[in-house]
Amino acid sequence: MILRQLCFLLFLVATCACAAEPFAERRQTWQGIPGLERTAKGRVFSSWFTGGPKEPSPENIVLLCYSDDQAKTFTKPQVMAVPKNGTRCFDPTLWIDPKGRLWYVFNRGNKDTAVHDVHARICDDPDATPPVFGAEFRVGYEGPYAFRMNKPTVLSTGEWIMPVTHATEPVHDWFAGPKQLQGVGISTDEGKTWKLHGALKAPEWALECMITELKDGRLWLLTRTGGGFLWESNSSDKGRTWTEAKVSTIPNPGSRFFIRRLASGNLLLVNHHGFTGKTRSHLTAQISTDDGQTWNEGLLLDERKGVSYPDGVQDREGLIWITYDRDRQGEGEILLAKFREEDVLAGKNASGAVSLKQTISKLEKPQVVPAKWDPALAGDIVMPRLLNTSAPRVKGAHDAEFVCVGERAYIVTEANDVRAGESAGWPEIYATLSIVNLKALALEKVIDFARGEQRFENEILPVGACFVPRILQKDASTLRCYFTSEDPGKRQSQMWYRDFDLKSGDFMPTIHKAKLKTAAGTFDFQPQYFHADAAAQGFAKQALDSSFFIFDSFKQFDGKTYVALNNFSGKQNALARVDEDLETFEVLGHYNEPQSEALSESAVNRLPDGTWMAICRNDKGNYHFTTSTDGKTWSVGEPLPIVPNGANSKPTFDMFGGVYYLGWQESTRIQGVSRSVFNVDVSRDGKTWERKYRFETPQSFQYPTFHEHDGVIWLVVTQGDKDASRKERIMFGKLEDVGQFEPQAGKKRIVWPAPPPEEAAVMKVGVKLFTDRDYVIEALFEQLNGLPFLRTGIEKVDAEVTKPGTLYALTPSLRSQAASQEAALASAGFTKVDAPEVQLFPGEINRVSLYRKEVKAGEQLRFKKLVLLISGTGAALREIHP
Repeated sequence: MILRQLCFLLFLVATCACAAEPFAERRQTWQGIPGLERTAKGRVFSSWFTGGPKEPSPENIVLLCYSDDQAKTFTKPQVMAVPKNGTRCFDPTLWIDPKGRLWYVFNRGNKDTAVHDVHARICDDPDATPPVFGAEFRVGYEGPYAFRMNKPTVLSTGEWIMPVTHATEPVHDWFAGPKQLQGVGISTDEGKTWKLHGALKAPEWALECMITELKDGRLWLLTRTGGGFLWESNSSDKGRTWTEAKVSTIPNPGSRFFIRRLASGNLLLVNHHGFTGKTRSHLTAQISTDDGQTWNEGLLLDERKGVSYPDGVQDREGLIWITYDRDRQGEGEILLAKFREEDVLAGKNASGAVSLKQTISKLEKPQVVPAKWDPALAGDIVMPRLLNTSAPRVKGAHDAEFVCVGERAYIVTEANDVRAGESAGWPEIYATLSIVNLKALALEKVIDFARGEQRFENEILPVGACFVPRILQKDASTLRCYFTSEDPGKRQSQMWYRDFDLKSGDFMPTIHKAKLKTAAGTFDFQPQYFHADAAAQGFAKQALDSSFFIFDSFKQFDGKTYVALNNFSGKQNALARVDEDLETFEVLGHYNEPQSEALSESAVNRLPDGTWMAICRNDKGNYHFTTSTDGKTWSVGEPLPIVPNGANSKPTFDMFGGVYYLGWQESTRIQGVSRSVFNVDVSRDGKTWERKYRFETPQSFQYPTFHEHDGVIWLVVTQGDKDASRKERIMFGKLEDVGQFEPQAGKKRIVWPAPPPEEAAVMKVGVKLFTDRDYVIEALFEQLNGLPFLRTGIEKVDAEVTKPGTLYALTPSLRSQAASQEAALASAGFTKVDAPEVQLFPGEINRVSLYRKEVKAGEQLRFKKLVLLISGTGAALREIHP
């Protein structure tokens, strides 16, 4: 019994102290939503919340610090309430009641249990050292959903009134959305009990209301919305009933504001004034001398973007203290402004007391990567342990994806047994599944699961490549494998799926068509419907019949599955949500701008504030980034300095252990091999990046995919040895234990053997065509066999004739989207040879025609993409650099 009493006393000490634990031991990536109070003796309290990767998050915690030197310095933040069982803590507010007690009011919310309540702790003597808070208690609003953001108000009647956002039905989400109602909690017994009144309807994002008692006795409720203005309502019976809410005349970008009556009797409003769009900028203090009918231009407190959520007080000497936050996921600043009413009326520092942009707290983000870390050495440590997962017969393999289940990895890829490389126009390409034992890191089995003209119980696949397979775990016993069947220029490509039974280790005998859901309806997963949906929204590029795939890895957010879609040939991208049947892909929003670029093959993720971001391959230059707040409407893509010299290849964008991993192909070449440098940069906030891995290899390191399983990050990647494309095999292995850094002491960089002499530029099948692309000759005109050609970049040719003779030229035949230079060749004096066109390298648009001309020494030739010059009898060329 004595031991039990002692334990109980220790529990009381722990719960009634100022905080549960010091905050300094925690590592945070964001913070914001502050509150502020000041005691009669001058102690200043500041509150905010943080925790987890973003707001909202189950890891959110609420904090408190204070200052005894007029806010010059503050104590270390203390944790006032911690999350438990998926219930987050958020939106703390500080308020000193008429009895001098300091209330620390905050919310708890759990989207899984649908329990959302207002909680509080009270400090009877906030000037004590240290201030001691009582145990947490529930404020006690009836109903399934309630939260509050702002300070209570003491009415002229002595009643206490608290602004509350609530709902009348359970909410299995962080926010009630369209179910949200605005109301008030009223206490007639100094906060012992509260009764909820009012159910005001307003636009969906109406919340965080505030209450003001007007001079005529009415109450004035203002609430933020997403419509560009605050909404308002009035009560003539001290909050028991309210008029129908309507839009006010006060502009607001959809953010918290602060309103309070000053000692003078005037009203103070701190709001965004002079902002554009929905930008949270130009935080301004304004005065109304006519009870809110009009407002002066006021005093600008902070003009910067990302400033928001003011709260404050006026002290007994008339000084106004306003706190707010800035750049929550970046700098993470909790700021303070001090001024007097006369400064707001004058719009300038009339009193001499104005102090702006003072820092209360700022994020100190730890480095993600240790000092003196060598990312290239880290890449070298990883590569030797990778395992070849392609079958011995395979000559070409590319673009793999995988899932891990239990002790095995299941890797899908496109492969062929004829030649290195890949093309949508090669009907010999099939889809295959490799099974790897993770413990032994050994290849157990390779199963081919889809091939052109293959007969299934319910379908026969048509002639064509089975391309870009993807894989997803459907349930505990089933994997779903997707692939696209295509034959460019001859039919619409179609994505199919085939299920794999984990228990039997066999594929189901049937295949099924995947579906695409757009604004126009649900259709077969074909490029014509994807293009039509984008065209209805302004996409102007021509529709093509092939190369429509699932591209990025499947990703889970808020219990739903998302994936990026891509029409590679058509340069078209979109974010899709996967229906629960895992058969239908619903297009949410397209991101193809600017259409002057050639954007494709994107990777998507969500930033800490919930914003979507996509990184897109660009076949006209560097990667482009685009963002969206809702996944539907996307910004115009643009390069970012975090990726300075990207190449045209697949990116990756993942999160492991609360850290973003951004993978991108660098244009730098190792031993002249394209796609031979791949970087992996890491970040906690999606803004500040550090290099963790740099893979440098003449075997190439292209199209990797990363996934976490049981605390380990695994990867697959395309590599090769001889072919210019380096698309010869799929490698698999361990990248790292999540978040760990393998020791580098004593380790050395890989020294790669010197490359063989550059392959002669001679017209033969399999010979590399361009200096900056991996394309090789697939077929050629008979009269050109064995002749030398000028190998240049694909985008242009600048050449000078050094010896006279016969010169041949190849350019794509005239057809839609082909880079034909027929007119330019004719203008330069070339004559078209009467011969059937030839498939120079993969792709319908790369079927070429033959031209010839007798040239003289010193003659200069300049052509845009795409011309290949071949020296015939007597002729010789050299590249020039104008």
